[in-house]
Amino acid sequence: MSLFTESRAYKIVAGDVARGGVSHAYLLVCPDGRNLRAFLKELAKLIMRADERAARLIDEEMYSDCRIFPAEGEKTAVSDVKDMLEGCYIKPVEGDKKVFVLDCMQEMLPPAQNKLLKVLEEPPENVYFVLGATSEFPVLATVKSRSKRLDLFSFPQEKVAKYIAEKYPYRPDAQEIAAASGGVLGVAESMAESAGQGEDAVLFALNLSPAAIPIAAKKYSSREELAKFLPMLRIAYRDILLCKLGREDLLLSGGDKKILRRAAARYTAAALVNAQERIGDLERDLKFNANAQAGTEALLTGILEGR
Repeated sequence: MSLFTESRAYKIVAGDVARGGVSHAYLLVCPDGRNLRAFLKELAKLIMRADERAARLIDEEMYSDCRIFPAEGEKTAVSDVKDMLEGCYIKPVEGDKKVFVLDCMQEMLPPAQNKLLKVLEEPPENVYFVLGATSEFPVLATVKSRSKRLDLFSFPQEKVAKYIAEKYPYRPDAQEIAAASGGVLGVAESMAESAGQGEDAVLFALNLSPAAIPIAAKKYSSREELAKFLPMLRIAYRDILLCKLGREDLLLSGGDKKILRRAAARYTAAALVNAQERIGDLERDLKFNANAQAGTEALLTGILEGR
């Protein structure tokens, strides 16, 4: 993933490898849940100095000297950690290093994290750990203290725009998507792939009512789902505001202009500006482990009260 290899996080590890000073454990904190696992694999390849074959097998999660936990879509349990610990003391099969990748640390329960502490502090020779979390707060302080911290909160807007334009050449709005994504690559990709979701967000804004709030809060109780929805909702309120101001030439959401105009009639211009600000605030709060369901309720209540 070339964009990740340009990041400061990647370059820090590349520097460690070049100097022969690779840390026994790295913790990558990155809000991009969609791509975090792929980023961690890139770091594993770097640490192992993987050739083309090894790199391909790491991507496929089939390389004997690089084990990746948990299974896709699962959570790492205590039993997984025990399995990993046993594997630490088995010699590498193909090379001189073993790398263990632990994705979604933010979802790993404390008992499972505690099982890691001894091996993180005193790892076997030539054994390395690459940990990843979308938020640092659920990760135990004792785990963080035993790992070298890497942060990747966003990419520069111009690089995201270039990436989206190349990956989705049928999208003429790569610049706008990059700007709305906040530099989070996974958000930008989801927006580029969600042709109909912009219109859904406009309809949501049009039909927002007190009765709709608990339903929406339940629907977006997952931080991951809420993180995908908020950029679309922010763009919807932006387009409704542009419609109200007579600037329909600048619309991004792809929503029906008749629906946008109806929504514009339900809000004041100040309320539409306030809605976008509130959405931005919640997007930032999610990076600091805010509760998704409570955040959704507060956001929508605030939007309605300001209308």
